[in-house]
Amino acid sequence: MTSKGDGAVSRQARVGAASRRETQHRLLQAAAEEFTEHGYVRATVSRIAKRAGVTVPTLYLAWGSKRALLREYLTAGLREGLGPLEDIGGLFAGKTGREITAQLATLVGAVAETAGTGWKLYRDAASVDAEIAADWDQLQSMRRGTMARVVAHIPDAELRPGLSRDAARDTAWAIAGPETHELLVRRCGYSSEEFIRWMDETLTAALLA
Repeated sequence: MTSKGDGAVSRQARVGAASRRETQHRLLQAAAEEFTEHGYVRATVSRIAKRAGVTVPTLYLAWGSKRALLREYLTAGLREGLGPLEDIGGLFAGKTGREITAQLATLVGAVAETAGTGWKLYRDAASVDAEIAADWDQLQSMRRGTMARVVAHIPDAELRPGLSRDAARDTAWAIAGPETHELLVRRCGYSSEEFIRWMDETLTAALLA
């Protein structure tokens, strides 16, 4: 049996959890603004806390570190572009080679739009922070593993002659990345549609018979 007192405690716990989530959300938004304006290295926890309207101790209680905020900033962008992150490769099951390259190009375009800034911040921060550098290496390995799962669905008859599955994985990994988006969209002025079309055509030429 649950007492009235237990019900009050439960309500208080729910309110407290909601308040913590709201604080975390405000801090993440503030960190996104701070990182975008100043970069990771020059960003300060004091300015992030001030933007969010909380104290620095509250920031550390909610997130633990500036590094953790950067990781969540990137992860949130990846979730927005990709949806659930557990099995991206499974989206390509049963597709033809052309359908796979087209869908991969579209996904890369979506991820680059939502997570491109976070990816660049992470790459830059890796040069000055050993823990972020280790995390960056892990993220690169995860992206390479995702490409292996994607190209595994290309039917044997449609794979470019002489191209091994390992070489196909690394080819897709090199082409379909945020660095390519930065070069073509941010530096060369490609539109999002032009970038996706280029990505599709390039992956098709590189991977398919």
